Amino acid sequence: MPSSRIMIVEDERQTVDTLRDLFEQYGYETEVALNRNVALNILQERKMDVLIISEMVQDIPGIEIMYDIRKTNKSLPIIMICEQKSKRVESSLMKAGANIVLSKPLDPIIAVQTIDNLLKMKYIAENIKPKKRKTSLKKK
Repeated sequence: MPSSRIMIVEDERQTVDTLRDLFEQYGYETEVALNRNVALNILQERKMDVLIISEMVQDIPGIEIMYDIRKTNKSLPIIMICEQKSKRVESSLMKAGANIVLSKPLDPIIAVQTIDNLLKMKYIAENIKPKKRKTSLKKK
């Protein structure tokens, strides 16, 4: 079974290196996009299993990058990373299409557990078909 692929959309080199090292240590493949265009190009060329987007990437709000991705891929799990997490910010990002919102500094254990949980939910959604319900009533 091939390892899962995570794309990190972030322009801060230290954050990129930390996340890449962390996820590769746990057996994930990683791709890095330092800007929106690179992220969109990678998604056209390769299948990703999870996407991590920073709150701001080269002066472009991460939410705008997420909007662009959601136009063509509504089911890709997305984690948004924010400098400061508030209920208002988290709510607006979730309404915009984020699955999870995490705040910096990232706790490595929580980050890996979040990825694992998103991948499990994605697998279930892709492989379990809902049972058909009987729609007609039998006459007695």
